[in-house]
Amino acid sequence: MAPSTSPASPPLSEPADRFGLAALEGFYRFHAAIYDWSRPLLLRGRAQAVAALGLAPGERVLDVGCGTGWSLPRLARRGASVTGIEPCAAMRARASERLARHALAEAVRLDPRPYGSHAEYEGHADAILFSYSLSMIPPFAEVLERARRDLRPGGRIVVVDFLDSAGPVGFGLRRSHVHLGPARLEELRRLFEPQRTRIRSLGLWSYFVFCGERASGIRTP
Repeated sequence: MAPSTSPASPPLSEPADRFGLAALEGFYRFHAAIYDWSRPLLLRGRAQAVAALGLAPGERVLDVGCGTGWSLPRLARRGASVTGIEPCAAMRARASERLARHALAEAVRLDPRPYGSHAEYEGHADAILFSYSLSMIPPFAEVLERARRDLRPGGRIVVVDFLDSAGPVGFGLRRSHVHLGPARLEELRRLFEPQRTRIRSLGLWSYFVFCGERASGIRTP
């Protein structure tokens, strides 16, 4: 992988709210209403990520940081048992509205707890999706370890997210609480195998789609 050409998001000191929820609540209080029509140009690869999960009917999938719920109907359409995890109230309200429009309010569960804060799903998930959410989670290593534990043996994880950016796009992403740089992709590669990664460059920004399985052990760097 080529080295990052944009300044990495600065490391956070250990905050009282290590998930950064207070900042996200403030940000999305205003942005949730315009999120779905203002982001499609940036959020590339989401449909490919859903397809890459390879869901079979009856499998249990966690959509971590589901936001306004763009992926939820697409996951449910494959016959999966779907849980959308979204601690931000404004975004969760939008996801709930989307589910109601698709007559899925009773079929898809919305979990308001921060992912990584409990062990309810441990060993029970067939698949886990992070769709442009991992870059907004400060304690990403902790959260990915939780994902590894939550997956059953042979369970799959798919992550689509920003990798790098430059110029005004990079500035806007960092102002939107997005953490750029290769650290998250490197941790995914350490924790999950077999694996495959696709990286796409779109000029002012690049993104990746990572597909992996629960590893029997953890490789050391």
